[in-house]
Amino acid sequence: MDGTLSHDRAAAAPARRVALVTGAVRGIGRSIAIALEAAGCTVWRIDKDGAAADERSACVDVRDRAAVEALAARIAAHDGGLDVLVNNAGTMTTGPFDRTNALAFQELIDTNLGGIFHCVQAFAPHLRRGGSIVNIASVSAQRGGGAVGNVWYGATKAGVVALTSGLARELGPRGIRVNAISPTVVDTALTHDALTAEVRTRTLARLPLGRLAEAEDIADATLFLCSDAARFITGATLTVDGGFLTT
Repeated sequence: MDGTLSHDRAAAAPARRVALVTGAVRGIGRSIAIALEAAGCTVWRIDKDGAAADERSACVDVRDRAAVEALAARIAAHDGGLDVLVNNAGTMTTGPFDRTNALAFQELIDTNLGGIFHCVQAFAPHLRRGGSIVNIASVSAQRGGGAVGNVWYGATKAGVVALTSGLARELGPRGIRVNAISPTVVDTALTHDALTAEVRTRTLARLPLGRLAEAEDIADATLFLCSDAARFITGATLTVDGGFLTT
């Protein structure tokens, strides 16, 4: 690329880069994987619920340190390294603060923060200079809970924002950029049950652009942050919320 942001998705990321997307079976992760592949990247997909049956797909739970490290070794042997790491895998809790039990809270921490911890430590040694890490946070990080996710979920996503800044500082000298994306609610399998008619109506009333986010909106933002057009952007959190935080 020449450093400009193209509206052509196929030109949004350099060809032949190797990317890994966590939580890639459905929703945001699936759209990000499809978009990166369409942009010319070789894409590894992992998900705890299984993945497509090809050589670059694996059933891996990001909470499982040994499995993540084994996959890192496999990618290094197969493709010689990695250029893009998208930490998308996550879980969510809803409802008032006192409706979340200790087990659910621990799962939030282990997945939303622990998963990034394991993946960054395992894959960073294999990220080539010029590489990019994108962490999927949430507007819940700014609000202490969003339209659907509750305060405990928001706290873990605030942690994602904080670790993004710190990792950008530590990995910058190695030529690796680290950024985050904070989406508003996206109608995916993770959020669908919580998006009742009442919640949907209330959320839409707070969105100046008049619609819920789509998984493709987050995928396009990810392509930008991974591309040469964002070559001097690191430690940033890009809010993709249709104006939700302005209301």
